[in-house]
Amino acid sequence: MPGGVNKWVPVHKVGEHRAMVGSACRMLNQQTIQFGAEDGPPDRLVRADCVDVQRTMAKESLDLIYIDPPFGTGKTQRNQGRSYPDARDNPDAFVEWLAPCLVESHRLLRASGSLFVHLDYRSVHYIKVYLDALFGRSRFVNELIWCYSVGGKSKRRFARKHDTILWYGKSADYAFYPESVHVPRKPSSHMRVVMDENGEPVQEKTDRKTGKVYRYPVNRGKIPEDWWTDIELLNRSDKERVAWPTQKPTRLLERVIKGTTQPGDLVADWFSGSGTTAVVAQRERRRFIATDVEPDAVVCAFDRLVAQGQGMAFKGSPPPDLHCQTPELHNEANADLSGDTRQES
Repeated sequence: MPGGVNKWVPVHKVGEHRAMVGSACRMLNQQTIQFGAEDGPPDRLVRADCVDVQRTMAKESLDLIYIDPPFGTGKTQRNQGRSYPDARDNPDAFVEWLAPCLVESHRLLRASGSLFVHLDYRSVHYIKVYLDALFGRSRFVNELIWCYSVGGKSKRRFARKHDTILWYGKSADYAFYPESVHVPRKPSSHMRVVMDENGEPVQEKTDRKTGKVYRYPVNRGKIPEDWWTDIELLNRSDKERVAWPTQKPTRLLERVIKGTTQPGDLVADWFSGSGTTAVVAQRERRRFIATDVEPDAVVCAFDRLVAQGQGMAFKGSPPPDLHCQTPELHNEANADLSGDTRQES
């Protein structure tokens, strides 16, 4: 099949260019968008089963893997013309289906790498048992509870308003950069606030048993707890919205990526959906590989990455080139993109 190369265009032509590159992504087996970076390998966006891609990669080559697989709702997820099937709720079958991806993920992580698995109440406990066996219970780092309030609520139970993200380190030496993800300290704390020698506010408390004084500079913030209430689920009017049914907010992925990687590290997302992981990685100067089996997901992620990459290049700081591989996707392109109504971030 043919391939192609497209160089970035000025950001004021992004709408015109998006129609061209989106169509190209549907029609071509592969193509590369050049943003003007001088060297380095391109980032990759691949339409394929993740395990097929994983098995082509060298072991211990990834610094971070974040996955947000289908939750097993038994419904077809839809949003403004885009959709994907979410298999019926069956935890045992879900574990069996996801296991090959997790095994390959473990193989691909560097010793300092981490795996984040984003799920909900339906199967998270089953997957945790599997991951404890795969990684070892001592490699479990956190059960992160992402709380939100958007959406409907039942009158027959407490509202189900959180997802669970399991974090495992490949080894005891997993990377963590807490200073990159500090959050503000609460002003109304049980600790008293005093001024230090430089006139900066400090929260202070004294241990009653030992008399030891603990001091925490207010302006430095703190490491977030393992329950996150400060990042809301995207609502229909959010500027980030790109019409993907289960799109996650960039702030959520910023915390994961910035907390566990540094610029130049390689990040993977095997169920990329709208491409939020890749978008954040590109913006934060991490390299990435993102895969998805759904054609609409690849096009959605591609559009976002091209638009953002063009903007970065226009400002004089281009990201690595973007290589898009879409085997057989051209045969499934029965939509006229010129009439596509999807939103842009």
